[in-house]
Amino acid sequence: MTKNTGHANIETNEPHWIEWTTGTLSALVILAVLIWIGRDALMDRDTSPDLGVSVLQVEARSNGFQVLFEIQNRSSQTASQVTVRGEVFEEPKLVEAAETVTDYVPGHSKAVGGLIFKTDPRGRAISIRAISFNLP
Repeated sequence: MTKNTGHANIETNEPHWIEWTTGTLSALVILAVLIWIGRDALMDRDTSPDLGVSVLQVEARSNGFQVLFEIQNRSSQTASQVTVRGEVFEEPKLVEAAETVTDYVPGHSKAVGGLIFKTDPRGRAISIRAISFNLP
């Protein structure tokens, strides 16, 4: 509400410098967000997830050998229900296989999981890869 002293208005005609600074910074932040979203919308051509799996570590556990792995999704497209299969080979034959399902691997992110083998995979050839996924 405008305060009046008699008939004179005590508000100034010129805004304070803090108002100009706040308005300018807010406009710049909004512009930067719009440019970022627009660039992502125009430049992103990923149509499916790009999944890669790497072994992090192998540890002996009470019920076997645990192989921790990391799934990296290099795409912006999200993958759900990612099935990861691990195989231990004693060249040339397959010794043991294990599978797990990772619920969700968002675009440009990583997820960690584990497979448990009865056979010690250390010193043997091991293959871990994503074999299937769904698009949410």
